[in-house]
Amino acid sequence: MSVDKKDERFQSLIKTEKKLNTIQDVDVMLENLLKEARAIVHADAGSIYVYDSVHNVLKIKYSQNDSKQRELPPGEKLPYNFYSFPVNESSICGCSLLHREIINIEDAYKIPSDKVYKFNRLPDEDMNYHTVSMLTIPLVIPGNKERVLGVLQIINAQD
Repeated sequence: MSVDKKDERFQSLIKTEKKLNTIQDVDVMLENLLKEARAIVHADAGSIYVYDSVHNVLKIKYSQNDSKQRELPPGEKLPYNFYSFPVNESSICGCSLLHREIINIEDAYKIPSDKVYKFNRLPDEDMNYHTVSMLTIPLVIPGNKERVLGVLQIINAQD
């Protein structure tokens, strides 16, 4: 990646941070976070999973998919199926959250066998979609009493 391209993305991150800091509504902020994160890496799709501490699962709360949206008539909103994933090492989102690590996967269908997590193909099959790349980022508020919000997942970066 060229220096100009990196600088452009860095400037985009700064603008995004400033914009998100002005939003008071958590739902609006998270929806915008997903939109802006996808824009920075030119990703086709993405989701935000919120952490349900009672059931120790991540539940999909926000979902965006440009390819699937283009298949709909103008003005229709893309429905999303409800999915939840256990917070354990076998799910990509769960593993990312447990270890507080960003997980970057080049090809979800070719995850090396030495990884503890596996790709769940069910959402792809249900949506008639094909996930390739994934970037999974834990959303945690650091501090003395760390607060777990969930996971941001960016899917199919276009460049």
